[in-house]
Amino acid sequence: MPVKLTTALRVVGTSLFALAVLGGILAAYVTGYQFIHTEKHYLSFGLYGAILGLHLLIQSLFAFLEHRRMRRAGRPIKLSCQQRRSVALCIAAYQEDPDYLRKCLRSAQRIAFPDLKVVMVVDGNRQEDAYMLDIFHEVLGGTEQAGFFVWRSNFHEAGEGETEASLQEGMERVRAVVRASTFSCIMQKWGGKREVMYTAFKALGDSVDYIQVCDSDTVLDPACTIEMLRVLEEDPQVGGVGGDVQPPRKGLAVEDDQ
Repeated sequence: MPVKLTTALRVVGTSLFALAVLGGILAAYVTGYQFIHTEKHYLSFGLYGAILGLHLLIQSLFAFLEHRRMRRAGRPIKLSCQQRRSVALCIAAYQEDPDYLRKCLRSAQRIAFPDLKVVMVVDGNRQEDAYMLDIFHEVLGGTEQAGFFVWRSNFHEAGEGETEASLQEGMERVRAVVRASTFSCIMQKWGGKREVMYTAFKALGDSVDYIQVCDSDTVLDPACTIEMLRVLEEDPQVGGVGGDVQPPRKGLAVEDDQ
């Protein structure tokens, strides 16, 4: 079956299912029909609850089937030297819990991918943010491959005392540190998560083939990069891949917004 036809059928099927769920919820609201209820309606189970329960069951079923398919298809990618891709992991950090940040950086250090570049951008350059740079040095900064820069500005807003010349010099310094270092940390003027990610993307430019992103409370599986790259390389129609996010266990935090 042609890919375009398959995609069209999926869109139509998903839309019809959404309309059916919406119609059922509206019917439940209008009729107020209940299957089971106590005498004074302290407890009840109605049509609305049944529809939500069915929706949850269907979601769980498809999630189970997808996970099973992923496990069966989960084989390591084998790329020749000519096909080998470069990847940079960008970590967005903002006033992170020190233990979570250490676990995140240690998990990044254990990722089984050759020549993985790690870029941590800290959203804040004040004295109270300096502990995150200290943790970076503690975990990743013990080699000549590590670099850092504390920037008074960011790419869209000049810091206090910055001139146009010093702002441009700072931008070039950020690019130089990120591109020359296997592990790099940039502390910059607060601007929000989008500004943090912009700095990482802008500094990397076209120096890598793929960019992987996560928050600083994420504990990464050693195989995460190679598994996501496998999907991207095997299907040219896939332009982005999301990780398999699991709930925290034993006090570990995981990515919560990707």
